[in-house]
Amino acid sequence: MKSMELQQTIEDLKAGDRLALSKFLTHVETSDNPIELVLKLYNKAERTTPIIGVTGFPGAGKSSLINSFISILRSKEKKIGVIAVDPSSLISGGSLLGDRTRMEQHSSDDNVFIRSLSSDGALGGISHKSFLLSLVMATFDFDFIFVETVGVGQSESDITKLADLSILTLAPGLGDSIQAMKGGVLEIVDLILVNKSDKPESAQTFHQLKSIIDMAQAPDGKNIEIMITNQKDREENTKIITHIENFLDKRLKLEKSKESYLWFVRQILYEKIEKSLFDQKIHEKLNQETFNEKDISEIVKRIIKDLR
Repeated sequence: MKSMELQQTIEDLKAGDRLALSKFLTHVETSDNPIELVLKLYNKAERTTPIIGVTGFPGAGKSSLINSFISILRSKEKKIGVIAVDPSSLISGGSLLGDRTRMEQHSSDDNVFIRSLSSDGALGGISHKSFLLSLVMATFDFDFIFVETVGVGQSESDITKLADLSILTLAPGLGDSIQAMKGGVLEIVDLILVNKSDKPESAQTFHQLKSIIDMAQAPDGKNIEIMITNQKDREENTKIITHIENFLDKRLKLEKSKESYLWFVRQILYEKIEKSLFDQKIHEKLNQETFNEKDISEIVKRIIKDLR
């Protein structure tokens, strides 16, 4: 993308042009070099929108809760962006669950923008394109952006590199509560939601988790809130939205965090290394090797030396 085109795109995004946003997101998804493309935008455009990461184990009801949050925020005339990251099909590479269908009631609302993406097999639910598209949307005139991730365990920490507020959603009866605590969850989330409060075991799950959090030493004096709700409990979900707004208000300035820039650096390095590994000369040298367990480390050392 040429410099003048990029500048026009920035102006269109500032003006709230949804078509321009859709086109640029598609451009990023299909680009051979999406990281450097978004980095150019990220360096020139002001980030104006907080990103709320919603993660959790499959079946926790993340999409349903986000749907409820959207309804409450729209009643307050807020503009909402959503990136729903679904598991990838191993065959097509496309998203399997289609979270957009769970938020169908908002599809005709011009002030709600929903984008479904596949995870590209990323364990933490955040593929590099999901990360990039989230940063692009953060330059648009939304009031809030929700990024819903696949959520498959300890790798959920990926979301903390992106989000200004990280939410872990758990459902009672899935046996994930204690496992989540053991997985170092206190280090990666700001808010824990026990969903499906209409289930009889939900209160037990809530009090069990609250006891663990109260006894545990959260890092850096972090105050982790735990709340219980379900998708139909508008009163409780309104309280959750108020908590989210208050939390974000304390962060007076949305900065381009060091974590985001480090992520860019790492991804660019990974891509360059990956391209180097597919170099024809490297392949020719590998095909000439006689492999056994003792030689593998030496072969790796020689390849690294050739890459320098």
